[in-house]
Amino acid sequence: MMIKGFLALMAGLLVFASSAQAGDAGAGKAKSENCAQCHGDNGKDDPPIAGMEEAKFIKTMKAYQSGERNHKKMMKAASGLSEADLADLAAYYATLK
Repeated sequence: MMIKGFLALMAGLLVFASSAQAGDAGAGKAKSENCAQCHGDNGKDDPPIAGMEEAKFIKTMKAYQSGERNHKKMMKAASGLSEADLADLAAYYATLK
């Protein structure tokens, strides 16, 4: 019984964790104006970000925020973005192919 309860708790936590980062692609599109200056309206300009997996997008942007990745323009662009902004932008760019 204890194992079933533990597994149910873990499953619930996983669902909660995945939904906590779920972004809104429509909101991301509205927030993408700054990104479009370099990556283009369709996210395909070099370097392309269209179709990037959401988790990879967020991880990359957090690396710019922390200084782990060093690119002056990207560090500045990422610095003011909240968790929700990152999730929304990631959702939007993931929809572009």
